Amino acid sequence: MDALYFTITSLTTTGYGDIILPGTWGRLLSIAVMLGGVGLFFRLIQSLNVPHKVYFPCPTCGLQRHDPDAVHCKACGETICIPDEGR
Repeated sequence: MDALYFTITSLTTTGYGDIILPGTWGRLLSIAVMLGGVGLFFRLIQSLNVPHKVYFPCPTCGLQRHDPDAVHCKACGETICIPDEGR
């Protein structure tokens, strides 16, 4: 258990600190919190890389970038039907 705790603490660059949770359950909780923080960080990075607009040219005005859930073109108000790949 000690090796796992020190490995996770070193890899997450958390540091060993002066205040720690005592015992095996404390170290397990610390490991869970550290891995959860790393997971949330990677999820944030993933959400920042997702494009927020889709390419679908409007047949009336030619506007090419629309919101993924758009029903009408924001430029001219024409009804558009954007394919959503089953989502």
